[in-house]
Amino acid sequence: MKRQHPAYHTVCGVFCMFLVLKVEPYVPKKGLFSRLVRKTPPVVTRVAVRGGAYFYLAAVTPDRRGRADFSPLLSLGGCVKRVVPAGSLPTLPAPFALYAPQLAPAKLFLHTALCDFAKRRRTFASLGFSDPAGLLAGEIGAFAPFAGELRVFTNAPQRYAAAEEQVLCKWGLPLVLTDRESALAGCAARLFPFKKNGPHYPGALEADGERRTPSGLRLPPETEKRRPAGADPLLFLSALHELCGAPLSADLCFDALCPDFAGERLDTPR
Repeated sequence: MKRQHPAYHTVCGVFCMFLVLKVEPYVPKKGLFSRLVRKTPPVVTRVAVRGGAYFYLAAVTPDRRGRADFSPLLSLGGCVKRVVPAGSLPTLPAPFALYAPQLAPAKLFLHTALCDFAKRRRTFASLGFSDPAGLLAGEIGAFAPFAGELRVFTNAPQRYAAAEEQVLCKWGLPLVLTDRESALAGCAARLFPFKKNGPHYPGALEADGERRTPSGLRLPPETEKRRPAGADPLLFLSALHELCGAPLSADLCFDALCPDFAGERLDTPR
C-alpha cells in the first residue's frame, strides 16, 4: 500500500493544498486575431514543497472591461476554497474563499516567547496560557524551565493528558488546567497565542505590567524562494505548514515582541 502524506486526510480524505492567486494587469492585445480572442486563459503552475505536498500558483488576466474569469480554476478542486492572495484581489465568487490560518501563527508566537525568555534569562512564579481548543498541548511543556507553575485555560482538557504527565515527570511541575480564562489573572505572565491584534501579527504576552505583541517575520531562504511575489509571508508560511504538511521549525520566530503602546497599563503579579 502506498504511504500517504500526512496532509492527505486534512480535508475529506484528500490533499488539503492551497492556491496562490494573482490578478495580472490588463494589457491591450495587438493584431486582429488577438482582438477576437476575448479571454486569456489562466496560467497555472504546480509548485513543489520540500517536506510537504505541492501548491498551485495561478495568474488570471482580466478582459478589457476589467472582468476576471476565475471559472477555469474550478478544475483545481478544493484548493479554490483556500486562496492565498498574491497582491490585491477583487471579490471572489463562490466557491472561492480566502485561507485563514488556524495554528501556525500561534506556534510561531510561542516560539518567539520561548526565545525571548531564554535570551533575557527570565523565570516566572507562574505562566498562564490561553488555549481554548487545546491545540497547543504539545507546545506548552517547553516553557517548564521558565516557570514554577504552568496554568492553562482550555475547554479540551483531554488533549492535555500527555502534557500533564510529561511536565510532572520531567520537571516536577504541576500543569494546572482550568475552564475559566479569568483564572489566569493571578499568573506572573500570561500568553494569548490566538489573540487578534487587528492588522498586526496575532498573539500577546502580558508581563511586567505591559502587553507585548509580535513584529516582523523573516522566512527561511528555502521558503522565501518559493513565496510568490505579493503573498503575505505569514499567510504563505502558515499555508505550507497547515495545508501542505511542511514542517515548522522550532527555531523560526517573529523578529521581536514589541510593547503594545495602544494597550492599557496592566497590573501583573510578580
